[in-house]
Amino acid sequence: MKAQDAKDLFESGLECSQAILGAFCDSYGLDKNIALKMSTGLSAGMCCAGVCGAVSAAVLVIGCKYGHTRPEDVAVKTTCIGKVREFLDAFKERNGGRISCRDILECDIFTPEGYQKATDEELFTTVCTDMVVKSATLLEELGY
Repeated sequence: MKAQDAKDLFESGLECSQAILGAFCDSYGLDKNIALKMSTGLSAGMCCAGVCGAVSAAVLVIGCKYGHTRPEDVAVKTTCIGKVREFLDAFKERNGGRISCRDILECDIFTPEGYQKATDEELFTTVCTDMVVKSATLLEELGY
């Protein structure tokens, strides 16, 4: 299962975003090393406590399946946008409407106080692991 693969990658020390794209890259012919590199900057809410890296990487997975490559492919683009919305809506429904690191962790990990709280409460190993599993599970449920 991809969710277990993602969890294993995350628990090995990779970032949340890397765990998601790394778990799904083979399904779309994406080189794993490239996938890990390109998803690094999405972690920790794009390094500013914004949208959760597990969510951002899920959007990349959706793009691997439904993305368009030609400007005139408006219908394909529209489908992809719809699939992204479907994922985001379902993820928010499962997480009390929250998709940002700041909201999910209930602190801003880019402030000294927020980082200390996340560290003291082991949020990176509990909550973040849960978000990786939830994101990958949802992708699997939606057919990715």
